[in-house]
Amino acid sequence: MNGNNKYKFMALTAFIFLLPFIILSRHFVSGNKELEKRDTLAYMELRTRTVANIAADLLTLNYDVSRFSSSAGFINASGEGRKKILEGRINENPSIYSEFSILNASGKEVLKTGSGSQKDLKDYSKTELFMSAAAGQEPSGAVEYGQYTPPALVLVEPLIKGRGVKAETFLLARMSLAYLGEIVRVIGRNSSGNLGFMDAGGQLINDSLGRAIMNPGIKAPAEVRRVAAVAAAKGMEDFRSEVSFKGRPYLVSVANITGTRWWVFEVVDASRSLGYSSEVWVKRVVLTGILLILIFSFISYRLALLWLVPKIEG
Repeated sequence: MNGNNKYKFMALTAFIFLLPFIILSRHFVSGNKELEKRDTLAYMELRTRTVANIAADLLTLNYDVSRFSSSAGFINASGEGRKKILEGRINENPSIYSEFSILNASGKEVLKTGSGSQKDLKDYSKTELFMSAAAGQEPSGAVEYGQYTPPALVLVEPLIKGRGVKAETFLLARMSLAYLGEIVRVIGRNSSGNLGFMDAGGQLINDSLGRAIMNPGIKAPAEVRRVAAVAAAKGMEDFRSEVSFKGRPYLVSVANITGTRWWVFEVVDASRSLGYSSEVWVKRVVLTGILLILIFSFISYRLALLWLVPKIEG
């Protein structure tokens, strides 16, 4: 066999084996990518559910003012008595409770304690927060975004003296949501994307990338709002999906915080590597297979010379 035929034989043998191997490898790489996405989404779902449960417990434990505002001791107390109780709550947990106010039936402050000045009494009568609480005779809350302070939960609670009796006064509580930011900071450090909290209006309360700090009240990513809207429409407490936004794929998982219309979310860019160790292993398998095919092509050539080419006896 001359030199040219030798190389043609090895190249053809390598091509015959490489072609099906490369086709199968593409399916293998694609299948591994889909498994990575599925595993990543499952892990994201577990994380968002866990954070949502932690946040729900935290809100119930520290942000439920009805536990003391509905007590007979507070309802029947005088103005000074209520003020003393409210000041005691602030002193108990100043990192959460920043301000309490008593509003009259028309929504005007008649008593204030905490960070606000007693002389600076405000009128909440035309705010959606007060009108909602007064109309439904039930608590109404909203998130307030400050330029230099953490987001705060503002809650208006009707002070009802008896069943069927319309509230004549309301309790307004302003409570810092910095604790939620601490949850995001601790758990979000292991996220390969962005993990955070979103309120009912789609605004970021906190997030692991710090966008909520840089731009208070900024909207959550569009892909997150889209998935949360689907979950809400279907009445689901949590939902995960791959969505496309501006031609880029994203993995999104959302979980509702029980008792609120807030959502915990995690979003990851699916076009980036999702599992570094798995991707390295897949590349190693494919490259090893190609190398073995090249080696076996050379071995095939040597065996062909040994078994198929007759020896010339001198």
